[in-house]
Amino acid sequence: MKSKKPQKKTNIGGQAVIEGVLMRSPHFYSIAVCKKNKKIFNKSGRVNSLSDKYKFLKLPFIRGFVVLYESLILGYKALDYSANIYENINPAKKKSNKGNFENIIAFIISILFAIILFIIIPYYLMRLIEVKIKSAGQSSIFFNLGICIFKISVFLLYIWAISFLKDIKRIFMFHGAEHKTIFAYEESKKLNYNNIKKYPTIHPRCGTAFIFITFVISIIFFAIFLPPKFNIIYRILIEIPLIIPIAGISYEILKLTDLYKNNLIIKIFIFPGLAFQKITTMQPDKLQIMTAIKAAQTVLNLEKKYYQNK
Repeated sequence: MKSKKPQKKTNIGGQAVIEGVLMRSPHFYSIAVCKKNKKIFNKSGRVNSLSDKYKFLKLPFIRGFVVLYESLILGYKALDYSANIYENINPAKKKSNKGNFENIIAFIISILFAIILFIIIPYYLMRLIEVKIKSAGQSSIFFNLGICIFKISVFLLYIWAISFLKDIKRIFMFHGAEHKTIFAYEESKKLNYNNIKKYPTIHPRCGTAFIFITFVISIIFFAIFLPPKFNIIYRILIEIPLIIPIAGISYEILKLTDLYKNNLIIKIFIFPGLAFQKITTMQPDKLQIMTAIKAAQTVLNLEKKYYQNK
């Protein structure tokens, strides 16, 4: 069968993991980890996306939540895997009922922590304001705007606080290496250290920009579906499912902002997300960039073979 080449540049994205970088392309992923002996360990595999099986999940406003869900799952697994590799723990040996149970418990705790931090605390902070300012509890827009402002504030304070930790600084440096590498690839530069080091660590398509877009969109949805009269239980039960449409719309907006990133209005709109990357990205060293290159080259080579075999 005649080889079929991709019609356009392969879209890749990624995230920092423990002493490494995860890169993902439409069909593959690659985790590159810099071990303690300075050697780069690489693992790759096929992305078994639900949207490949159920084509309707690729539709606009639906695909955003699917991408978010799959990115969170893959990212969580990549973090766990990279930590094991860096500490010279064989992931295959760790796969036991006890290990799986510990992962489930850790996942549940992280979900509960997120609910407390980003739903319960902002809700009760707004209720405290309502005691002093009665009108705060009468306007759905004002009430939910206040909650979203508290959410952003809690999120910023949390990231700022952990940014002082040595291990987190290392992750932020790998985050910077990931962005630099993607920038170079998008500008069709050969992926080597000298080409990549000159690029900025801030990228408009980063997940941090997505987070700020979701905060803006959530204000509209909360104002419609979450009136101030709802207690915290109703709020949790309704707010969590609202993540699906909020993520779907936010993803489409993120795609548009990347398409029109040179437009002045778009630049103003995405500025908070880009500014936040001043905290979540740091200048990487050469080995960190080489690690990001390994992850990127792996998925690009796999995508090339994929299209050649079609």
